[in-house]
Amino acid sequence: MPRKFPKWMSVSRSPDGTLLISVPPEKYHEAASVLRGMGFRRLLTVSAVDRPDEGKIEVYFLLYDAEAREYAKASTKVGRESPSLPSLSDLWPNAHMHERETWEMFGVRFEGAELKPLFLEGWEGPPPFRKDFNWREYVKEAYGLG
Repeated sequence: MPRKFPKWMSVSRSPDGTLLISVPPEKYHEAASVLRGMGFRRLLTVSAVDRPDEGKIEVYFLLYDAEAREYAKASTKVGRESPSLPSLSDLWPNAHMHERETWEMFGVRFEGAELKPLFLEGWEGPPPFRKDFNWREYVKEAYGLG
C-alpha cells in the first residue's frame, strides 16, 4: 500500500529506491515520529554534511522498515552558526550515540540529549568535520610544529 506523507515533507526516490525526504528544521522531530509510525522502526544513523557554500549544515537520519524492506533518508538544513535540533532519542534510544558524534564532529546541538565527548575528550578546537577546519594549521598551532 502506498504511503501518504504530510504536505510539508518533500519526498522523492534515489536510483536505488531509497526514500529521500526533506523537511523544514521545525518539523525535524515530527518527521521522525511520522516515519516511525509508518513502520520505519530501525534508526541506522544520525549524521551531518557541512555545506559552507550555503551557510548550512544538512542533518539527516537513515531509517529502515524491515516489513516493507525499504530505506528512508530524512534531512533538514540548519544554519552553521549555533545549529540546533531536537533529539530523536525519545523515539530511538540509539540516536543518542549518533547525536553525540554529530555534535562533536559538526557542532550541531541536539536539545534534550546529554552531549558529552564521545571521541574528542579534552578537545578545544573547532568541530573537525566542518569543511573549513584546517587540520594542518590546527596541528601547527596546538603542538608548536612548523
